[in-house]
Amino acid sequence: MMRLHTKSMRWISSAAAAGALYVVANSSAAQDWIEYINRDERFMINFPGEPTVTETTHISAFEVEYPGKIFAVESTRGNYSVTVIDYTEHFRRHRERTDGTEANSSGTVPIMDVRASVAHAANMYRTRGGEVTHDGWIDIEKVDGHQLQITNPDQSRSFIGIFQHDARLYILDATVPRGYPPPILFQSSLGFLDDEGRRVRYRVDVNGQRERVDVRYEWIGEDPDSTAEQVVTE
Repeated sequence: MMRLHTKSMRWISSAAAAGALYVVANSSAAQDWIEYINRDERFMINFPGEPTVTETTHISAFEVEYPGKIFAVESTRGNYSVTVIDYTEHFRRHRERTDGTEANSSGTVPIMDVRASVAHAANMYRTRGGEVTHDGWIDIEKVDGHQLQITNPDQSRSFIGIFQHDARLYILDATVPRGYPPPILFQSSLGFLDDEGRRVRYRVDVNGQRERVDVRYEWIGEDPDSTAEQVVTE
């Protein structure tokens, strides 16, 4: 199921100013951007057009294969993608592995595999080539993550954001040509959804314990007068 609404552009910037709401009305920079909302994979983000979707697989930190999907848009501004890796069946996949050893067969290993997913993905980017110019922690909606900036051999720049929420790994990858500005509209707009399609936000204490809080900017599919063009997929 897909629904479209076209009005002004609005997005959340959690990286730069957590919880702040920005509105871009009728600007040329936002005319062809959409709010892409995927209820099944439980995320939303701003894309410069509707993404194509392809299936993929991912080898985890404990060398278990997990399924995933890549949502990608290629544009004159660069290439934008969100890869979602489904770790939700981590116990079953570890139980069914045929190369189990004493070291990787503990009952806690499947949980550690999910918890290690962000660091593992970050290291994959560090070792793929190019000059890493930023490598550090980030959060969106108080979901911890990691971000990297990489200058590639052709002098294009890749801006990476990696998050894990509810046993799903989200990898944001925006690569822009040399001299282009950072893709802030894409990077800062990631939002997480629950199983009912509602936005998720937390408060967190110093020990990392999270408590869900009410979200005041709940407009998904319900408030077309104050949203950008929304593409909502079930």
